[in-house]
Amino acid sequence: MSVAIDSARRYLADERYRWVGLLFVIGLLFAPMGVESYAVGLITKAIIFGLFAISVDIALGYTGLITLAPAAFFGIGAYSVAKLVVDYDASYWLGFPTAVVLAATIAFLIGYAPIKRRIGEVYFVLFTMAFGVIVHDFTFVTTSFTGGSNGLAYVSPPEVFGINLAETLPFYYFSLIVVGALVVGLYLLLRSDYGSILHASRQNELRMRYLGYDTDREKLLAWIISAVISAVAGAIYVGTVGVASPSLMEFALTGEVIIWVVVGGTGTFVGPFIAAFLLTLLEDYLGGVWSEGYLIILGVLFVAFIFLLPEGVMGRIQDRED
Repeated sequence: MSVAIDSARRYLADERYRWVGLLFVIGLLFAPMGVESYAVGLITKAIIFGLFAISVDIALGYTGLITLAPAAFFGIGAYSVAKLVVDYDASYWLGFPTAVVLAATIAFLIGYAPIKRRIGEVYFVLFTMAFGVIVHDFTFVTTSFTGGSNGLAYVSPPEVFGINLAETLPFYYFSLIVVGALVVGLYLLLRSDYGSILHASRQNELRMRYLGYDTDREKLLAWIISAVISAVAGAIYVGTVGVASPSLMEFALTGEVIIWVVVGGTGTFVGPFIAAFLLTLLEDYLGGVWSEGYLIILGVLFVAFIFLLPEGVMGRIQDRED
């Protein structure tokens, strides 16, 4: 009887989440109506940052891998598009597969030794931190290749079926469609047997190994997926701001995305997306109210969340459901 009650409770909870998600999507569809161009651009960035947060949650929340290189992969995606468009006058769309290949290759090289060879997760953190520093400095010193501190500017998305994506509103819906498709795909992946393996490995990796699962392979794959999605988010983002600069690879952005994941709830998938979306809007508002000290407010709010909701907002909600 208790099993049936628990099943019914989980079904109703999932049903509520579906309705909330549907209302959120409907809200995003109509969000640009009647607002100025700046606000549409801001919402576009918030949606892209939501995808960025999910990519980090895949590594941090589903496998327990602490990465200090999210901004580096985000920047790789942005520079992949910008380099091809600005310097080689290549197709804007060619930048996306380039970003995917680069991110997957680099993530494999970084993660293979500490994950697959099991030399220790501490080394994984150090590897990702070193990579983030190297990539950021590389964009500064190689002026002829990356544009240095000025970056690569004047990145403009092309027309598609007569629709000019360089305009704010069309690019908003383009970003919404692409991000929406990726979010749905990742959700289905993490709800599949693969996601169950990741979750079980996070709870008791030793037992999963005894059962015959190659947990190191699954964690390495999750890390590569995380890096690739971060790069794709960066590739979309550069179409919004029109420039790929070293600021996209700064450690501050890595810190921000980790905050979004923690506040939303690690391993909850939807929590980091919503936290990234809302905190991006909040940060912009506070920046307009108190430009010199808005980061202090955000820092205090983050510390308060850690003490009051260590499992994150969605984590607390799910705990109450259970």
